[in-house]
Amino acid sequence: MRTRTWFAGLMAGAALLTGGLATGAQAATADTKAVTCGNAYWPHYNYDTGSGKVTVSSAAVHTGPYGACTTVGYVSQGTTVYYDCYVVNDYGNTWTWIRDGNGSSLGWIFDEYLDDFGATESC
Repeated sequence: MRTRTWFAGLMAGAALLTGGLATGAQAATADTKAVTCGNAYWPHYNYDTGSGKVTVSSAAVHTGPYGACTTVGYVSQGTTVYYDCYVVNDYGNTWTWIRDGNGSSLGWIFDEYLDDFGATESC
């Protein structure tokens, strides 16, 4: 038992000296981006008068401009949606806040799912 513990400590120390564990931990931290959802983080205003059609069979609508944010509903292919504005998230992807034909706010949709790639006015 004592030999196994000593050997495990020796291997961990060797990995730290060669940078194996330290480099992996730093790389994981450096590549991690924050995902924030909700209107408090991503305010939107009706700056855009444009509209577009959904191009995928069922496009998810989210509480924030990330696929990891809560899905609040889906919009079917061919449905016309109306734009408020767009944002660029931490990954460099653009998302548009959309409304339905009655003017009701729906949420954030990934611009790649829209025929004209979303709003032209920034939030």
